[in-house]
This record gives sequence, structure tokens and C-alpha cells, in this order.
Amino acid sequence: MYASDLSLQKQTSLSYIPQPAQNLSRNDSFSGSLAAVLQSEEQEESSQAIALTETTRTLSSVDASVQKAIQEAFGIEPYKPGDKLDIAPMAMWQFQSKKTGTITNADMESNVAKAEEIFKDHLSRFIINEDIATKPPIELTYSGDGSVKVQDDHPDKARIEQFINGNPQLRNLYAGINSTKNFIAIAEESIKFQKRYAVDPKAAVAEFSHLFSGNYSYKTGLTISGDSWNYQTNSVWSFKS
Repeated sequence: MYASDLSLQKQTSLSYIPQPAQNLSRNDSFSGSLAAVLQSEEQEESSQAIALTETTRTLSSVDASVQKAIQEAFGIEPYKPGDKLDIAPMAMWQFQSKKTGTITNADMESNVAKAEEIFKDHLSRFIINEDIATKPPIELTYSGDGSVKVQDDHPDKARIEQFINGNPQLRNLYAGINSTKNFIAIAEESIKFQKRYAVDPKAAVAEFSHLFSGNYSYKTGLTISGDSWNYQTNSVWSFKS
């Protein structure tokens, strides 16, 4: 695992759901309880990783191309080969917004759509050049160990995983898409809860009790079938034994 790539690997949990406070419309800012906490934890996790290594960054041609695309899409200055692993506050593409220090659902949806196009461009090129099968469809998921996985029965599983995970900037891009989509889903459900709470607090707590269980989250996957690229974000329950 690349220590520098941990910043985008934090799986969003529903501990970030804000407490009942106010009605929020779909495009209202939720930078306080949601974005700030997520970014803070990502930076803390990355800082811990950096403390363990003095490794310098080297980029494959694919990673360099991904960074260039991210720079063009979001205005983020890319790392250069040999740069020390460091943290640049607000440098992650998910948190780029038109308003300084403020991020909205609409901002994040726009950002993730741009990121999807970058990821699709690079992975599509690999699929075509390497004659990778998309029938049966490719099913990508993001693993808890920080790697991207392909379903076990796909004939090109090993080659696809090697390409994505072997280019950490490309893998980070998919991880960022995954976590952002999960994050948006949490925010949307939080807004529903807050609107319901403003009308009937007791009913809202009963209806949305799953948000506070500690066992409820979201998981995003990507299915590639021919020319169809379909992201699915679904709620999931997980219980620790």
C-alpha cells in the first residue's frame, strides 16, 4: 500500500450525520458537520502514514496523465516526481468549490461527475488496448484494504486489478469517486431527516433510527458492460461479531 494514498481511503460512516438543527435544502451548505469532519479525519490518517515513511513520490505515465487531467478539471497543482509526501489542505478534488470554505451537494455532484469522466477515459483506454472483456461485465468495488477489486469470476480480473492498483493516482481517483458518492448519499439522507425532524421530532427519530445505529453505511460499485458504465450506491448494514 502506498502511504501517500491513504487520504482518499477513509470510508464515510454515519457518525458524520449532523444532529437535528435546521432545515436544509438540497443545495444548502453542509460544510460544518459533514465536509469538515471527513476532511479532518482524512488528513489525520494521511499524517499518520507520512510519519512512518520518508518515501518520495514517483509517477507512472498513467498517474502523470491522471494528475494532469485533475489539474485541468479542478485547478489543483499536481505533485511532481520526487516531491515529499505532504498534506495540502483543501487540495482534494472532492472539496473544490466556488465558495472558499464552503461545499454543497451540488458542488460535490459536479466534482464527482468530472472525476468519473477522467477515470473512464483512462480505464477505457486500457480496456481497448488490452482487449479486456466487458462481457461478462466488469464489477469494480473498493476494498477496506485500500485496493480496487474485480469480481472473482471475471476472466481478466488479475489484469484489471493490476492496472488500477498499480497506478495509485488512478486508484485514488476511483476511491475518491466511491467515497464522494457515499458521502453525498449520507448527506441526502441527513437532509431528509432534518426536514422530518423540523415537523415531527419524535417521528423523525423513529423513522431514521438506523442512521444512529453505527451499523448503517453506504457502498458504491461500478459495473462496466460494453459501453455502459453504471455506478450504484446502496445502503448496507454491517455488524461486528
